[in-house]
Amino acid sequence: MFRRLMTIVAALAVAAAGWSAQAAPVSGSATLDIVFRPALYYAEEGTKIDKIDVKLELDLLLTLSVSGVDITSVSVFTFRGLEYQSFVFVGTIGALVARSQFVFAPNIIEIRAVRDALGLPAYCVNFADPAIADSNDPSVGLTGGLPLCPYDPGTDPIALEEHYLYLLIEGVDFVLGYLHPALRNLYLAGIMEAQATDPLGQPLTFRKKVSEISLSLAGLTISLRGMFANIGSATTPAWRMGIVASVEGQTVSGITIRGESWLGARQGVECFAECKPLEIVRGGKVEDVFAFYEEKLFIRNLKLAGITWGARLEFEFFEGPAGLRFVELTQAFRLDPLRLEINNTISIVGPDLTMASDVFNFGLKVGDIAMTVVGYIWPTYTGAFNLYWSQLISVFDPPGMKVTSIIAFCNEETVCFIFGSGLLYHAINLVGTVGDMTINITLELGNLFSDFQEAIIDLSWKIGNATVTSATILNVNFLRAQVFSLNFKF
Repeated sequence: MFRRLMTIVAALAVAAAGWSAQAAPVSGSATLDIVFRPALYYAEEGTKIDKIDVKLELDLLLTLSVSGVDITSVSVFTFRGLEYQSFVFVGTIGALVARSQFVFAPNIIEIRAVRDALGLPAYCVNFADPAIADSNDPSVGLTGGLPLCPYDPGTDPIALEEHYLYLLIEGVDFVLGYLHPALRNLYLAGIMEAQATDPLGQPLTFRKKVSEISLSLAGLTISLRGMFANIGSATTPAWRMGIVASVEGQTVSGITIRGESWLGARQGVECFAECKPLEIVRGGKVEDVFAFYEEKLFIRNLKLAGITWGARLEFEFFEGPAGLRFVELTQAFRLDPLRLEINNTISIVGPDLTMASDVFNFGLKVGDIAMTVVGYIWPTYTGAFNLYWSQLISVFDPPGMKVTSIIAFCNEETVCFIFGSGLLYHAINLVGTVGDMTINITLELGNLFSDFQEAIIDLSWKIGNATVTSATILNVNFLRAQVFSLNFKF
């Protein structure tokens, strides 16, 4: 299998090199990443760092366009060799668009989308081959595994492990904040390397096939997505199938309505190898039983009385009593005399449809200066609702540079004593350009303009078709990670 995949990839690479730049039907990019980090990664202050770990990755993307069909190859190489390979075929015939994807990988991880007690999104793993240790086990922890399903918001309303997995996959989580891509890459790779089952050491196997068709007809877009996943091993394959059918249309007044039906599938993602961005397949995940699981309804851009409304309704039919399980209502409007932008999101959860949270923000922009205040209304342990101020975001955006200040307030009394102040953090970000170089510097402070915690320095330099980037991540004690990257487009 490995030799066949390498032969196909090599053939595409030779084809890419053989065509001239003016008329080449082949395009693509190659990205080389080298990451350095201390081998004693969790060292305390004063500990000497005399050994480093090195992580190397080469991402090769090639697209061949032939007779209206685009064939894309995505290859990820590491020290182990070819770690991930996928092929994507996309073709268009009039109003019909067809897409197929084939994934070859040493492992598969089925990640289900769940919601915590406040209706905030999180992730848990409901299947992995080879098996993954459960990070909910205190002996495993966040660095030794991933949270396994099922997740019950009634017994674990905070869902720390599930939010951490969401942060690792998506990069931004409402509870845990932001995590730099280099650290996400390192943490996920470390978790996979820590598994006794050695998921990265397995042979490449045909793990996933996705087929999609989309037809635009009479103002409606009708889509059908079929997912086929091998949740068995390389020697004993076990295929499961899921289908997502959707219909979307827009009224004359601009209201967009979309409906989705999930059969043998649920909302979530499927990731392979180290779960890097290129190794994630989105659009849903298969389930073990081919049954009717979910129905979703989306309404967007509904304008009433100067307010733009939106709604998201999720129906559950497989577990527990069938019916409406989650409602999200959004409102956005502008107070013109004050130039004040107001956005509000209300989350309603559970079979009894209880209001779980209300997140709102007020935004004001004057010239090059913009300010946003983020607040929320959450229930207390007694059942009453309290108003909290979450963040104060200030942006100064003159030509050529941008400065952002984010002050995050601590509102949870049970954890605020850990931080020693009323702030979770104060982040200051500076983005600017000097010629062909882009500079992005972020400082994370433990208090207002004091108590340095971490610095992230991202540099990007464009030279013709090549881009050279560097990412340096420092904390109080030592250099957490250093990344050098070279991207070449052709």
